[in-house]
Amino acid sequence: MRPTRALFGILAILIFGSALAAAQQNWYVQSADWGAGNRRQDVTKTVRRLVNGGDFRVNNKTMGIDPAVGADKTLRIVGRDRSDAVRTFTYREGATVNSRMFVTTAWGGGGWNGGNNYSLRIVQASYSAVGAKGSRNVTTRLQNMVRNNRLDVTVNNQTMGGDPAKGQSKQLYVDYEYRGRRNNATVPEGGRLTIP
Repeated sequence: MRPTRALFGILAILIFGSALAAAQQNWYVQSADWGAGNRRQDVTKTVRRLVNGGDFRVNNKTMGIDPAVGADKTLRIVGRDRSDAVRTFTYREGATVNSRMFVTTAWGGGGWNGGNNYSLRIVQASYSAVGAKGSRNVTTRLQNMVRNNRLDVTVNNQTMGGDPAKGQSKQLYVDYEYRGRRNNATVPEGGRLTIP
């Protein structure tokens, strides 16, 4: 009987410890966007400012914009932890964000250091029709494709997540930061984006 109780006690301590460690894990706000479908707006700066305060509700007022009038919107926050793991957190309109989960300055030392711009960060990216209407915000999508501080992708409707303008020629425009410098690139549909 006693060994069983001791085993349950050890198991309870391990479960509690794991839950506590997960709760205390912080994620650097790498990027954030707000909207519905392909009508999304980059709100990285806004979210970084908000997580410096207390918890906040996700709505047009706190995000400072309504990119999809009448639609149910979501906030997507792409976070990176100390071990370089990337995770996307999705919050529905009206939900509350626990600010204690996020930080706005990345880690120093031997690991990733987004706070000093050593890593590749996609600031803004759009896949748009050339000379016509139709555009898709692909900032978060491209950031999630970054591997070992490199992005290498063929630009087409499949890799960009859809066709924002059927029958039109399209191009990808990317504004990015790498090693403290800001750059941009424009790649036509069918071309290949390789940065840095």
